Amino acid sequence: MGWLIVKKKTGFKNNEPHKPLIIRDFRYKIFYSTVGLSEIKSFNMPEGKYFLEQGNVTALGTPVNFPLIPMPKPQRKLPFPTNFEILFSENPNKCTISWTGKKIIFDNSLLEKTIPELWFILFHEYGHSLFKDEALADQMAHNLMVKRGFNPSQIGSAPITSLSSFQLERKKNIVKKILHYAKRYK
Repeated sequence: MGWLIVKKKTGFKNNEPHKPLIIRDFRYKIFYSTVGLSEIKSFNMPEGKYFLEQGNVTALGTPVNFPLIPMPKPQRKLPFPTNFEILFSENPNKCTISWTGKKIIFDNSLLEKTIPELWFILFHEYGHSLFKDEALADQMAHNLMVKRGFNPSQIGSAPITSLSSFQLERKKNIVKKILHYAKRYK
């Protein structure tokens, strides 16, 4: 076991898919785990520093190609917020985007969330540059996470654990879409 330094989106082979694989982020929070999943033979990791707590992996020459969810025509065209300042502060919402102030403000309560949860929330806000609809912003978050190097299981669990119980329909919608399109990978 030890540190994994991933310099860019990278595919990995799980050399022991019948055994649990546990990878933690730089804060030692769970980043990726196959506990409770069927045998995962390959997966992706986005750029970052990770700790391989359990498992045996080998980097692949190319990332695993997970399918994207097809998106409809955009509902609007606001500036894509990749250059917005990102900060944590008191916020009555989980996250708010200020288009005029060019800021994305996470509530301080999210500091303890996992990396996949934070990226899902951030990319959901990015999705609002093109879509007013919450479900479509979730779908865009999925696609952006796949492009960054996250896996369907991470993306599917992020809204389940980060959204409130009042967002049950959103949770069901995105998980249903992920399951539908993940079947194309197999």
